[in-house]
Amino acid sequence: MLSRIADSLFWMARYMERTDGILRMLKINFITALDRSGQPDYNWQPVLKIFTPLGEEEVERMALKSDEVLRYMIFNRDNNNSIRNIVSRARENARGVQDHLTKEVWESINEFYLKLNDPELENALNRGEQIVMLGSLIDQYLLFNGVAEVTMPRGQGWNYLNLGKFIERGILTADILGVKFNNVVYDQSNLTDVPYWRNLLLSLSGYELYLKRYQGGLNGHNVADLGILNPQFPRSLAYCLFRLDRIIQNLAEDQVETTEPLKKIIGRLRAKVEYADMELISRTGIHTFLTEMKNDFYQFSNALGRSYFAYN
Repeated sequence: MLSRIADSLFWMARYMERTDGILRMLKINFITALDRSGQPDYNWQPVLKIFTPLGEEEVERMALKSDEVLRYMIFNRDNNNSIRNIVSRARENARGVQDHLTKEVWESINEFYLKLNDPELENALNRGEQIVMLGSLIDQYLLFNGVAEVTMPRGQGWNYLNLGKFIERGILTADILGVKFNNVVYDQSNLTDVPYWRNLLLSLSGYELYLKRYQGGLNGHNVADLGILNPQFPRSLAYCLFRLDRIIQNLAEDQVETTEPLKKIIGRLRAKVEYADMELISRTGIHTFLTEMKNDFYQFSNALGRSYFAYN
């Protein structure tokens, strides 16, 4: 497969996964804003810090303005990380490699793009239908994800799609957890701030699994364990690294020399997570550990680009 095609498939998947992560955060934070209206401890700062380049002054100005945040994060063409711009970039990448996508995958991305550019969607925000609007966009991503899962052939294109997907997912998880844990004084015995941890778990789609897997109520220690170490949680760092390792192994069957450096990198990263425990991570500092992991994902992505996509 040409490096240009592999690169487009990789970035298409990264953009789509980033779209899903942002939309989930927006929906859960908007619902939380309704539940905790008027309380001084809630604002949009964590979302704006993760997903926008805004300075502290602008973040503080928008922190309590839900509708303004939604407009900026979804529709603003000047915001490089708005949903409209991200899906547009995903569509441009998909359009250039249509021969390597199924008809259904291309149509699902194109429908997403058309929905975001339909004036009726922004009108729904103006009418106060924020939750309905966000839900419809999340459903559109789920359609893309499901269509890709059941129609794409399991060849090289599939491997590059999933490399992008799980690199982006690992970065998002590390980012979201890192900001949330940086905003609280970490104490594994603290059981008091249940809404805070519930909001975090919902933004990662991990609330139901948490209730089934962990005893003793909601606390930061177990939330971090789920998001970092739990191999059964599809958004955990452990699971993302496991899937990346499997994909590199698949690529190695045809390109042994190219994949050898990547196998070593992903092996070190898996060991860093799999042989850790919450006691060790707590001594390091959860925020510090997550920052290191996010940088590790970026370094792996850069190494992948140099090996497969002809990046300098």
